[in-house]
Amino acid sequence: MAAVEKLKIKKIFNNNVILAEEISSKRELILIGRGIGFSRKTGDDFLKSELEIDKEFAPIEGEKRENYIQLLEEIDSQVIGITEEIIAMVSSKLNEELDQHIRIGLADHIAFSLKRIKDGIEVTNPFLAETRTLYNQEYRLAEKAVQMIANRFELDIPESEVGFITLHIHGARNERGVSKTLKNTSLIKELVTEVENELGQKLSYESLNYARLVNHLRFALERIETDVSNPNPLLKNIKENFDFSFKVAVKLAKIIEDKFNCQVPESEKGYLALHLHRLKRDLNNSQ
Repeated sequence: MAAVEKLKIKKIFNNNVILAEEISSKRELILIGRGIGFSRKTGDDFLKSELEIDKEFAPIEGEKRENYIQLLEEIDSQVIGITEEIIAMVSSKLNEELDQHIRIGLADHIAFSLKRIKDGIEVTNPFLAETRTLYNQEYRLAEKAVQMIANRFELDIPESEVGFITLHIHGARNERGVSKTLKNTSLIKELVTEVENELGQKLSYESLNYARLVNHLRFALERIETDVSNPNPLLKNIKENFDFSFKVAVKLAKIIEDKFNCQVPESEKGYLALHLHRLKRDLNNSQ
């Protein structure tokens, strides 16, 4: 019969989250389960079978490990706890593991946000509408996360936080990181503003036209970044028949090229022009 592995509690973040160490191997584990930290203390030995553990994982390893350990020491254990519960919830809903570095960024963000809210400092999120449209699945999960934070800390959390946490979740899903996700979201906002200026009309954030535009821009940026070929057999006809839309597409391409330091293919400009032509037509028909 195999020996039963004993563990020792290294830190209790809250009643539902603890940092433990396998006594024989010295391997560290973060354990999540309802009430597993209740009435226990640092240094206690236990068997896994004694606790109802919902999720377990190893803390961050590699070059970020020291940053994470420092974070565990500096940030309120309640914040670490809710962060781990949010990550577990998101991973479960998506049925996928998130990049481990979200543990640092998200915990740090939650701690800073709670301080701002308690101090009465309001922070606006200029990319909220774009974020909601671009990353709708992550946005819905972020809404659940914000509700978990609000319930745990008995605070009213503004909707702007849903947008910020959405970026953390999306960045951790594809290992792009929050800064890269934010850069693309900011660029899309700039491109939408340019389109509105050229068309002389504001787009409703709730409209299908707006959703179509930002999603087209999102996937176009991904193709351009990854240098994915997207042949356009209609390019010659688009240039001849949709002159205004193609000129706008060229302006948008220049903005993208300046930001990404890359070349936007003519085929991609053509698809963008086609989309802009349809958008212009739909807006004219709705007036």
